Amino acid sequence: MSYTALYRKFRPDAFSEVKGQEHIVTTLTNQIKANRIGHAYLFCGTRGTGKTTVAKILARAVNCEHPVDGSPCNECPVCLSIQAGTSLNVIEIDAASNNGVDNIREIREEVAYRPTQGRYKVYIIDEEIGRAHV
Repeated sequence: MSYTALYRKFRPDAFSEVKGQEHIVTTLTNQIKANRIGHAYLFCGTRGTGKTTVAKILARAVNCEHPVDGSPCNECPVCLSIQAGTSLNVIEIDAASNNGVDNIREIREEVAYRPTQGRYKVYIIDEEIGRAHV
C-alpha cells in the first residue's frame, strides 16, 4: 500500500468543498459561469490556506467539458487526466528551483503551443513545491 500525505488524501475536488475561502470561491465560480476568465491569477497567503488546492480546482474548472455551477465535474476525460497528473495542459512548476533564465525561456517557448486537450493551458507556479514541509 502506498503512502499518501493527508493533505493530498483529503484535498478538496470542487469549489464547494473548499473551506474558509468563500470570497475567493464565489469570485472564481462567477467568472467561470460568465465565461470571463482572466489570463493570470495570483494566489497569496500563508502556508496551508489552500492556494495550490484552489489553483488545481480552477485548472480543472476552466478546462472541464461539463462544469457544474462553476466547478469541475471531475468525471469528464479532461478532469480525470488533470486529477491523475497526466494532462499535458496543466503544468506545475517549482519556482524555487526553476528560477533561471533558461527555465523562463523554456516556458515562453511552450506557451506558444495550443492546448492538446481542453480549452486552456494552465501553468501553476508554486514556490513551495520543492521546500521540505515540517
